[in-house]
Amino acid sequence: MNAREVRGAEVTFEEFVNATAGRLLRTAVFLVYDRHLAEDLLQVAYERVARRWHRIAAQEPEAYARKVLVNLAVDEKRRRARRRDLPVGSPSDVERFAAGVPAGGPFPEGELDAVLRALPVKQRAVVVLRYWCDLTEQEIAETLGISRGTVKSHTARAMTALRLHMEEGRAHER
Repeated sequence: MNAREVRGAEVTFEEFVNATAGRLLRTAVFLVYDRHLAEDLLQVAYERVARRWHRIAAQEPEAYARKVLVNLAVDEKRRRARRRDLPVGSPSDVERFAAGVPAGGPFPEGELDAVLRALPVKQRAVVVLRYWCDLTEQEIAETLGISRGTVKSHTARAMTALRLHMEEGRAHER
């Protein structure tokens, strides 16, 4: 069952969770760069979706869940900034976990992980929603509660940071 089948169809909450768990977990990991925290945030997001299931089930529950997840990630980033906790894990951990490969396996953490982790949380959220979740600018704006123009500026700034990182990497290789 994909996102299109979940949206608008009469499904149970359990079917919704089964259909979206992998996608939403990967999205959460990219947002917070900590697999364990991502799992916790996803559980909170599902709990909030479950409380409102009767109102959102016929609409777009995955979009609602994704919005809750992004808001939880932004809130967590603010809490971490105050606490100065160090994140543990990376998106490659999700792939290792899904494949049953232990840590230190054949999927080393990439440079892209480091630069994405360094982006401000809203810029990272825009990049993840645009290039990982394949949302439109309008969908991202609705998810984050910001204007399309802000989505564009966050995307431009994030892509500039990614390009600079790539150029620095090439310069060091020479």
